[in-house]
Amino acid sequence: MKMKKIFLRMAAAIVMMTAAMSMTVFAAGWTSGQGENHTRWWYDLGNGEYYGQSGQPVEWQWLDGNQDGIAECYAFDSEGWMYADTTTPDGYTVDANGAWTVNGAVQTLGVAAGYAGTGKAASSAGTGEEPDLEEGNRILIAYFSKTGNTEEAALAIQNITGADMFEITAADEYPQSYQATVDRARMELDTNARPALASDMNDIQDYDVILLGYPIWWHTEPMIINTFLESHNLDGTLVLPFCTSGGSDISESMPDLTAIANARGARVGTGLTANYIDDSIISNWLSENGIAL
Repeated sequence: MKMKKIFLRMAAAIVMMTAAMSMTVFAAGWTSGQGENHTRWWYDLGNGEYYGQSGQPVEWQWLDGNQDGIAECYAFDSEGWMYADTTTPDGYTVDANGAWTVNGAVQTLGVAAGYAGTGKAASSAGTGEEPDLEEGNRILIAYFSKTGNTEEAALAIQNITGADMFEITAADEYPQSYQATVDRARMELDTNARPALASDMNDIQDYDVILLGYPIWWHTEPMIINTFLESHNLDGTLVLPFCTSGGSDISESMPDLTAIANARGARVGTGLTANYIDDSIISNWLSENGIAL
């Protein structure tokens, strides 16, 4: 379905929304499909675009549907359809209304009223203004790398952007042994730990964009990434995650990372799985997030 070319009439959309989804009242932006897809939903950004990335099985967005300052997290497939009443391809549960749940409880996030995700047509501050991400914005590449794979990806991205670099390291270094590192990573995940940083940055608010790199550990970001995010006021900062992984992709880490970054005032754009990248892939990723080089 080529929804980027589709504009539905407002009156018809409102009628179908009311009839098809009596359980949840969504604000402007939620739009139902037509014909055989009349019970399915997608999020219209108002400029011919929608959530969901071609070739990416899942894109997660926190959305405040009823403008009460409380957002729920929704997953969209590669064609833009919202997942509902299922387990998403990256292993998370969503209820009949599409909201992410854990043990049956809908996960929520306090946001500015009307928060509509990271789309170019919707500001994370709820003002309706488009973020200004043009040439001249200061970019930081902050990355954590245990084996060197993520560092290699970070260097490839730096080659394109010319960005400043900061390596995220643990005060208590991770073991040399692979199995010992796996065990420690599992323990940190299970306890929602925040490993201490060996060093940190004092001038992070000087940057407009943070390209945040990490390996996927146990299907999500290492807990030290959360330490880094929670160590800073990120108001107005755009965070673009990239990862390296032996089997998973970036989408598995997006719900948790987005919630933590949003809570610190950041906007989170689309992620990049950076196992095999070249200049064109990097440039396209930055461009789709509004960054002109």
